[in-house]
Amino acid sequence: MIAVALVDDHVVVRSGFAQLLNLEPDIEVVGQYSAAAPAWTALTKSAPDVTVLDVAMPDESGLSLLKRLRQHNPKFRAIILSIYDTTAFVQSALDAGACGYLTKRCGPEELVQAVRTIGMGGHYLCTDAFRALRHAGQPSKALVSLTPRECEIFTLLVKGESVRHIAEFLQLSHKTVHVHRANILGKLQCESTVDLVHFALEHQLLAGQ
Repeated sequence: MIAVALVDDHVVVRSGFAQLLNLEPDIEVVGQYSAAAPAWTALTKSAPDVTVLDVAMPDESGLSLLKRLRQHNPKFRAIILSIYDTTAFVQSALDAGACGYLTKRCGPEELVQAVRTIGMGGHYLCTDAFRALRHAGQPSKALVSLTPRECEIFTLLVKGESVRHIAEFLQLSHKTVHVHRANILGKLQCESTVDLVHFALEHQLLAGQ
């Protein structure tokens, strides 16, 4: 039996996933959490076989939580769930220690398949994530100088998100996001967010390219 925990602040999504997975004879949902804080408390005490972890939560980014959980338990296995499918974001999830990556466009069958694959010790990328990495060519090398957090902020910046929204989304101060933005600009030899967008286009880092 594959024990699964769900971490998502949307109760409808979370309960839907739970009902879907519990229909499978070899899968059991053993925990559901609406924020990073209660998830951290529970998952550091008893780690399930697989955790499905949403990126956007009210108190902490799912990637940040995953990094902390992996530091606490290097064998912790998680699937990152996100609306983003850019190369930079998928790569930042893998760098944080994710064993799988699903976008919110994935169907229910793919969720079940991913849970089974990772529960048996494998890795799983949904079609969108796999395509992003496969078609990237050199993008991951282009971003190799960025930390996972900087990759995360880079992706949000080139999607047109404001510093204020990024700060709220990632639960960071505006000053911290400005510092990360400055570091990203320096490392990628860009002068503005517009330059970052051009960089992303040049290296095929935007979804749909």
